[in-house]
Amino acid sequence: MIINTGGRTDTVQYYTEWLLNRFAEGYVLSRNPLFPNKINRYELTPDTVDCVVFCSKNYKPILPRLHEITDCFNTYFHYTITAYSKDLEPGVPSIDESMDTLIALSKLVGPQRVAWRYDPVLLTKETPPGNLRTYGKSAGTPY
Repeated sequence: MIINTGGRTDTVQYYTEWLLNRFAEGYVLSRNPLFPNKINRYELTPDTVDCVVFCSKNYKPILPRLHEITDCFNTYFHYTITAYSKDLEPGVPSIDESMDTLIALSKLVGPQRVAWRYDPVLLTKETPPGNLRTYGKSAGTPY
């Protein structure tokens, strides 16, 4: 079984303690969004989980304790870095902080287990297609 965390909300950024507790307890309950009365129990044990796939825009909150999961499970990390302004993504770290965290995450788990992604692509007056490559760059920082 593959556990995908971060598909409905950024679990790592906003619910790190809860997530770590679920792995420590060895299970999680998940409500089906289409059928709210249906709740599934998933066992979070190394013998039932083949891989834990994370998707987050901020891994910084979990870095100090990430080993609690990576020591027991195969893991893979999708790191979403978009560099949109605070008015578009108010809870997301700056591009510089995100890059520092990406480097720290890669050092902890190995670069082969981390994939950078850019999602969503927003096309607005503030983010026209011609600016996608340069939007959010810090002065003098080549991203």
